[in-house]
Amino acid sequence: MLTKRQLEILNFIQSRLFVGGYPPTFREIASHFNIRSVRTVSDHIGALEKKGYVKRDKGKKRSLKIIRGAETPIIGEISAGSPMVPIDPSDSVRLDRFIAADHLFLRVKGSSMVDDGIRNRDIIVVKPQKTVRNGDIVACLVEGEVLVKRFQKRHGEVTLLPANENIEPLVVREDEGKRLEIIGRVVALFRSYE
Repeated sequence: MLTKRQLEILNFIQSRLFVGGYPPTFREIASHFNIRSVRTVSDHIGALEKKGYVKRDKGKKRSLKIIRGAETPIIGEISAGSPMVPIDPSDSVRLDRFIAADHLFLRVKGSSMVDDGIRNRDIIVVKPQKTVRNGDIVACLVEGEVLVKRFQKRHGEVTLLPANENIEPLVVREDEGKRLEIIGRVVALFRSYE
């Protein structure tokens, strides 16, 4: 189980890797969290290493890597309906079932997919792939704009379907010269309630 600070540091490392393409140094982590000692950061990173969340090459400045296969225990079941007695199954979830090293994280802006459970400010996880099937929820580029929609193709015409009755589908016809590029298929979603 991660402490609050370890989770914050792990999230910071992930965001720096996603946005900048490289991990932060220990000094940058210390500065970001107003931690006075780099040794304290080193202790937190050591704990994340022992728990299987990060890996580092000692002696290298920017060597932190996120290990997607970290296993997190499932501590029980919770009812979303009738009350139930809590149980403690010996079960766990491996994050690499949902997330691989090449997967992309994108923050959702807007409400066009709310009826599919994708809300504003959610983070979707996208598996990069160029081919998708009808009905897949995809991340794509249309004329330089990034969109998340449900994919449907018929007779050379692609319809990007929203999951909100107040928003019109977007039709992309090959013969009209509009550029559509599939980034990948949405495979997971993260939501913060804070």
